[in-house]
Amino acid sequence: MRVFIAIEFEQHIKDYLYSIQKQIMNYSSSGNFTRPENFHLTLKFIGEVQPPYVKDITAAMAEAVKTCNPFKLYPDGLGNFPRGNKMIVWMGLKGELDRLNHLFSRLEMALSDIGIAMETRRYSPHITLGRQVSLTVDFPKLAKDIFPDSSSVIEVSRISLMESTRKNGRLTYIPLYVQSLQG
Repeated sequence: MRVFIAIEFEQHIKDYLYSIQKQIMNYSSSGNFTRPENFHLTLKFIGEVQPPYVKDITAAMAEAVKTCNPFKLYPDGLGNFPRGNKMIVWMGLKGELDRLNHLFSRLEMALSDIGIAMETRRYSPHITLGRQVSLTVDFPKLAKDIFPDSSSVIEVSRISLMESTRKNGRLTYIPLYVQSLQG
C-alpha cells in the first residue's frame, strides 16, 4: 500500500481551496487539478509499505505528537514549481509555522527510529492545487490576480495516515489512522 502522513482539512477549507482552484482554471489552457476531496497538507510522504508496517507508523505518529499542541494556519498566496513548460501550482501557508515545523521535525525523528529515511530537502509546506498546469498568463499575473483570503482558518488538531489508491480510475486518499495532537 502507498501511504503518507497529512493534515486533513475541514469541508469549508476544501470548498475555499476549490474556489481558488476554479479561478486558476480560468487562467489555464490545461492541467491535472487536484480533486477537492483530496486537498490536504502533506507532512511526510512514505511510499509503498506492507500492511503490517502500518502499526509501526501509527506508533511513531503517536510518539511524535506528544509535545505538539493544536495550532492555526492560514492561506498565504500562490506559488509554483516549474516543470518544463508546465508547472505545479500551490497555495502557501502562514500562521503558526513554528508549530508546524516542530510537528514535522518530531515526525521525522519518530519515523527515522522505525527505519523511514529522513527528508533531505527542507520542509516546504504547501497545498497542491494543480499539476502539469499550462497557464495562459504569466505566473506573476496569476499570483497577483488571485490572492487568498487570510481569514480562512485551518485548525490543526490532528494528523492522518493516508492511503493513496485508485478507485474507479480516480486517485483517492483514504484515512487509515487519525492521531490527535497531545501537547
